[in-house]
Amino acid sequence: MLILTCSSKLATLRRLLTNNFPESLKVCGALHHVIDQNPFGLQVLVDQWPAVTSVMCRPPMEEMTDPSDPYTNTYFLFSKDPQGLRQFLQDPQTVNWKQELQIQGCQPSLTDVLQEVSSKHGSQMHTTSNLLYMRDGIESEDLEKMNNISDLQFSSLKPEEANLVNEVWAFGGNPLAERYISHCIKNFPSVCARRLGIGKPVAWTMSEQSAEMRMGFTEKKYRNQGVFRTMITQLTHKLNSKGSPLYCHVAPDNMSSQAATRGAGFPLAGRWQQWKFQPS
Repeated sequence: MLILTCSSKLATLRRLLTNNFPESLKVCGALHHVIDQNPFGLQVLVDQWPAVTSVMCRPPMEEMTDPSDPYTNTYFLFSKDPQGLRQFLQDPQTVNWKQELQIQGCQPSLTDVLQEVSSKHGSQMHTTSNLLYMRDGIESEDLEKMNNISDLQFSSLKPEEANLVNEVWAFGGNPLAERYISHCIKNFPSVCARRLGIGKPVAWTMSEQSAEMRMGFTEKKYRNQGVFRTMITQLTHKLNSKGSPLYCHVAPDNMSSQAATRGAGFPLAGRWQQWKFQPS
């Protein structure tokens, strides 16, 4: 296992990863933020250089101090060699299997390897598989198609509004998640809709440490009016201007969000995976 810090090697790795979209989106998005100021302090690990077959982005081991905090203990993974991946994952300097953690990626084919390795440490992985959507860029025409909602204005979320996001986020609902959401709002682009004259947002979507657009929500009163499409188009424009990959995921049973995501110009690209591990 090697930790890449050289700026030229990181740039080369990013170019290599873009040739493996959509499977490499999670790692490439995290690498994008590593190259651009790295507000979460992530490290970039490879199995070898320059003939890379497996890549992982994660916080430094010394920063993952709370064994019960999967939001900090988050790993982003891509591999072209599932067989060689076993050795990479079993290196104690790559993954700390003594604590609760989550691994995210866009490769369902890695599930068997992850479950095999994790089972050696006392527990099996819990896998969540959602639909992955991706687009290549955004044109000025897309911005012109956004709906104008007469009683709404659009802006960015504020860190102190993380509690609103946390209350309705399917993967949140706890103090550790709220802290993570607040950190994301402080450092990455977000978009929300607010009623004119009233500060509280009624809809939002934001991006996170792997540059994915996540945590979208709209109050019932404002659904089916193009609010979500307007927000995701604005957020796409913000991320695209920074050179970020453009992608998001939706649960398989959330038909309305799937339709809105496609309506915002995001075709189905594959599967989004989260593997959650909790040691015995």
